[in-house]
Amino acid sequence: MKKLAKIIGLVVLALVVLGIAVLFFLTRMFDPNDYKEQIRQAAREQANVELTLGGDIGWSLFPWLGIELKQVGLAPVEHPEKALASVGSMGLGVEVLPLLRKQLRMSDVILDDISLNLEIDENGVANWSSIGPQSETADGAPENAEASAEAEAEAEEHGRLDVAVESVRITNADINYTDRRTAQQVSLEDVNLTTGALIEDEPFDVEFLGLLVTGQPAMRVRIDLHTVASFNLDQQRYQLDGFDLKLDASGDPFGGRAVNMQLQGDSVIDLQQQVAELKQLRLSLADLRATGQLTASQLDSDPQLAGAISVAEFDARALAHALGQSLPEMAQNNALSKVALNADLTGSSNSAMLQNLKLLVDGTELTGSMGLADFERQALRFDLRGNSLNIDHYLPPPADQPAPAGAGQGGSTSQKAPEPWSNDPVLPLETLAGLNVIGSLDLQQVQLTGQAISPFKMAVDAVDGNVRLKQFEGGVFGGQFAASATINTTRSPATLSLNGKLDDMDSLALQRAYEMAEQFRGQLDLNMNLTTRGNSMRQWINGLNGDVRFDVANGALLGVNLEQKLCQAIALANRKPLSAEHGSADTPFQRLGGSFKIVNGNINNRDLIAALPGIAAKGNGDINLPEQRLDYRVGLLLEGDKSDMPDPACQVNERYVGIEWPIRCEGYLHNAAKSCGVDTEGVTRIAGQLLRNEAERKVQDKVGEKLEEEFGDKAPAVRDALKGLFGR
Repeated sequence: MKKLAKIIGLVVLALVVLGIAVLFFLTRMFDPNDYKEQIRQAAREQANVELTLGGDIGWSLFPWLGIELKQVGLAPVEHPEKALASVGSMGLGVEVLPLLRKQLRMSDVILDDISLNLEIDENGVANWSSIGPQSETADGAPENAEASAEAEAEAEEHGRLDVAVESVRITNADINYTDRRTAQQVSLEDVNLTTGALIEDEPFDVEFLGLLVTGQPAMRVRIDLHTVASFNLDQQRYQLDGFDLKLDASGDPFGGRAVNMQLQGDSVIDLQQQVAELKQLRLSLADLRATGQLTASQLDSDPQLAGAISVAEFDARALAHALGQSLPEMAQNNALSKVALNADLTGSSNSAMLQNLKLLVDGTELTGSMGLADFERQALRFDLRGNSLNIDHYLPPPADQPAPAGAGQGGSTSQKAPEPWSNDPVLPLETLAGLNVIGSLDLQQVQLTGQAISPFKMAVDAVDGNVRLKQFEGGVFGGQFAASATINTTRSPATLSLNGKLDDMDSLALQRAYEMAEQFRGQLDLNMNLTTRGNSMRQWINGLNGDVRFDVANGALLGVNLEQKLCQAIALANRKPLSAEHGSADTPFQRLGGSFKIVNGNINNRDLIAALPGIAAKGNGDINLPEQRLDYRVGLLLEGDKSDMPDPACQVNERYVGIEWPIRCEGYLHNAAKSCGVDTEGVTRIAGQLLRNEAERKVQDKVGEKLEEEFGDKAPAVRDALKGLFGR
């Protein structure tokens, strides 16, 4: 038995020695460089590529089946002069004996001096589209698919190889991408990738370093990644633990500044479950610090995103400066200096929304949701609620302008013609046309144009060039306002409409707040429905159409003394001079109301009514907005006790019953009240009528006396007969 074992041992030893001798003979006597042309032809036939083998082919058979290539190039067969890829040197080896145990044990995989050139021409054809096996006919496609399926089934039946790679080293690699349709150029330069031993379910180190360069915009980004990776091929699970990604960017998007960003965390991709996760994320960008997590599901169909983000308080202005950006000048120097947020993140491959949002901006807390419902269309959606927001802080600082001269109660005293309406564009119509915004804002208080509005609600819908302010309401100046408006940018010129309502608003506070000439005071109710067109004040005024209804209660006309004007009119009719001015500088009233009809900027009113103490006023007239002029006639009718007038010259009697004493306001809008005075022509007509009436009364008195003398008791009957005869 021992002898048999010894014989078998000698036989095995002899076979091993013989095998080694054969392998030694093959590696010494067989030179693969003699078959370069056959290798190139096989590449043409099997892969449809032109293969260049510039250097010698080195190889070994045992104990490692290895190969080493130098100066390797690949190009499409149709354009062999246009290199698709080149490799300065590459080497790899496979251990032979483990293959018998279905184990693939590879040595270091080394690739050096790699260049990959990807290009899409003007017709959208990629230079790599023809690489790979080419089907002879369309009928062959099902056969190829069937053969591929059979190969996969056979591989599954015989079991999968147990793969292990000692390391991967890729050095000095460049990848260039050019799209000639858009003149876009992107390159990844100086790429170096190093890994530890790639063994299933065993962690290994990964280091990546490269430089990303883009042409439009011009930008350079240095990428530095360190992580520990692992994988399981059966479970199709790939994991990065403790990845540390650093980006150092510069270029046009950053105004020439250097921007540094660091992202750390863990990641897992599970292709069986079609789920990818980013966990324990930590982001640093200038002074911004953020944490969060993100999960993507349904990777193979319609990816869905879910996660959370938390951003600690940071200075948004400082961040913008660090990114090479400049924010618009704002009225408050430290606006946006304190910003923080917490939110849940939801979305898809084309959307991202922040839900359960808590946003803090300079002490203002906003809650709700906001985000982009469609990346491609930049569809902004928001639904926010909050406490107090001072919008004035974020508007441009007010320009230093001198106060209008002579502007006070009753308007300006200047008789100079006002500046014509500007023809400069007011709205950024191109920007408005491109908006895709739907949202609402509900705040307890807003500070806007210096006024506290409480509460404040707004809803906007801007899609496909139609901007609709669906809701704009709040409380201000002791009352309430509500308005809706539309801007249609799809028409030329653009059309605008406004529906508004004011309830119980302090009209004097309103005029003072917006530096308007103070023409009246009182509690204002107003309804308006207006339309116009264009994009300048001149176009808006010239194209203004609509209706306005207003009522003012318990107020006064400022800078106009209608009692004095009435006294002047009566004194003129009495042909007596006034001894002095009487009454206050203003005219109080219990009610002032009327309606306007507006056609192409011309305002017409025919139903002005005012209830003054002891006086009823009626008015009608026109306002020419394009020329900023008015022509208004007011009739004053005495009511109640007519005997107590402030001046003897304007004492009244029963002859003045039912007479409307005319006042005319004619001038510019900025001095409307101060342009009012007695309508002398109207008073002259009234005086003439009064004289005629007085003469007729005296004639009647004389006739009456004569009739009584002649007819005695029959005088009244004779007088009536005479009246019937002469029709008087």
